Amino acid sequence: MTISEFAQELGSNSPAPGGGSASGLAGALAASLAKMVANLSGEGQEENIARGQLLADQLLDLVNQDTDAFNQVMAAFKLPKGSDEEKQERSQAIQGATRLATEVPLKIVETSLEVLELAKEMAFHGNKNALSDAGVAGLLGVAACRGASYNVLINLPGLKDAAFVEATKEHLEKLLLEVDAFEETIGSHVRSSLS
Repeated sequence: MTISEFAQELGSNSPAPGGGSASGLAGALAASLAKMVANLSGEGQEENIARGQLLADQLLDLVNQDTDAFNQVMAAFKLPKGSDEEKQERSQAIQGATRLATEVPLKIVETSLEVLELAKEMAFHGNKNALSDAGVAGLLGVAACRGASYNVLINLPGLKDAAFVEATKEHLEKLLLEVDAFEETIGSHVRSSLS
C-alpha cells in the first residue's frame, strides 16, 4: 500500500490495520529519519546508515505481521464450536493467534528501542544541522514503543499461559524503562541545543 492507501485503510471501519501497525510504521519512519541524519553526517557513518535501513525494513515487515496476527485472531473466533472437539480446536486456535498478536507488537517495541539507540547516536554525534530530524526520530521511536506496548497489554488478559503472561509483563516493563530514559536523554539534549 502507498502511505495514502494505508492511512485510508487505517481510518476505515476495518479493525486491521490498527494501532499496532501504526506503531510499527512510526518506528519505521523513525529509523528512516535517523538514517537520513547519518547520510547527512559525512564520513564514517556507513554502519549507522546500514543499521537504519535494516531497522526500517524490519519494522515495515512488522506492520504487515501485526495486521496478519490480528486477522488470525478474528478468524480463530469465527471457527465452529458445535461439538466438544470443535470447541477445543477453536480454543487452541484463539490461544495461538492471541499469543502471536502479543509477540508481534512486543517485537515492535524491541526493534523500535534499537531505533531509539540510533536516534540518540545521531542526536549527539550526527550533523548538527539535522538535529531536529534526529529529535523527531526520537519522538517517533518513543511513540512506536509506547503504542505497541498497548497492543501487548490488551492481548495478555486473553491468554491462559500464566507464566508467559507474567514474563511478558516483566520484560515489557523493563523495555519501557529504557524508552523513558531515551526519551529524556534525547529530548533534553535536542531542546537545550535548539533553544
